[in-house]
Amino acid sequence: MVTSSTPAVSVVVPTRNRRSLLERAIASALGQRGVDVEVVVVDEGSTDGTARYLEALRDPRVTVIRHDRPAGVAKARNAGLQRARAQWVAFLDDDDVWSPDKLRAQLEALESHADAAGWSYVGAVVIDESLRIVGVERLAEDVDVADLLFAYNAIPGGGSGVVASTELVRSLGGFDPALGVVADWDLWIRLALAAPAAPVDRPLVGYLRHPEAMSRDVALLRAELQHVSEKHEQARADRGLAFDWDRWLVWTAMMLRRSGRRWGPARIYVWLSHGRRPQFLARAVLAALWPGWMAIRDRREARSIDPVWREEAERWLAPLRPPLTHEAGTRA
Repeated sequence: MVTSSTPAVSVVVPTRNRRSLLERAIASALGQRGVDVEVVVVDEGSTDGTARYLEALRDPRVTVIRHDRPAGVAKARNAGLQRARAQWVAFLDDDDVWSPDKLRAQLEALESHADAAGWSYVGAVVIDESLRIVGVERLAEDVDVADLLFAYNAIPGGGSGVVASTELVRSLGGFDPALGVVADWDLWIRLALAAPAAPVDRPLVGYLRHPEAMSRDVALLRAELQHVSEKHEQARADRGLAFDWDRWLVWTAMMLRRSGRRWGPARIYVWLSHGRRPQFLARAVLAALWPGWMAIRDRREARSIDPVWREEAERWLAPLRPPLTHEAGTRA
């Protein structure tokens, strides 16, 4: 069911078997201040009661597309994109959350941008499952974002930080259905080549870091990185740029270490050390012998967050956290 008036932004949310997280994500999308939204939920064959929850919502701003079998995140987002009615489309992963001011800040940036900006992205805070801040993802300054994107995914917030012209995204073919782990990165590259961006340097996305992140499938990730590298080879060569394989490998090793794995990241570090970066041998030993070191590193990073950013993010994250029970001191 949809409203008769045209919303300002269509929010596409793909989901599968994450009902509790989905409820929080939808609430943050519907809670946007000063922006009329519609939310298009694409349910990828959930079996955990998600369908019943969505039926019970009965919110005219929410449209549901149901896939009986999972088609993959790229196809799910594309299905939502085709249903979108607004001039602008935003993508929100079902495990992430937004500041209530996110979309308004992006629309204002797009409207005031000196060039005809076709898309916008924001900063993000990395959160754990209790919505506690454990890191930040900030915008790169004074650089061409397209140049950065040819090397790595420089857009904070995974698939949840971008607002773009619906017509533009459709003209680019949407998300590449051959991709899952890095489908968002590939689209951001194409957006950066097609139109100027209007960045908003504020922490307006809560990007969840959790144990079952699909980025830990190393073989799949490497195959997708190869696909993206080859797909944009000519455009990258025209700019005299190289694909930063080492950076992606370091990132993969860190994700593996956070999941408690030892030998996978150790092998990556050993490979990186061969003839190029011998300092990674120490990391290989550390990964193999002390898997808990990443937790210490993450706590150290969390303590070094810019207090201004932390304060802004805390203002909108705190109300989203479930209350503590007085008796047990645990979350209800």
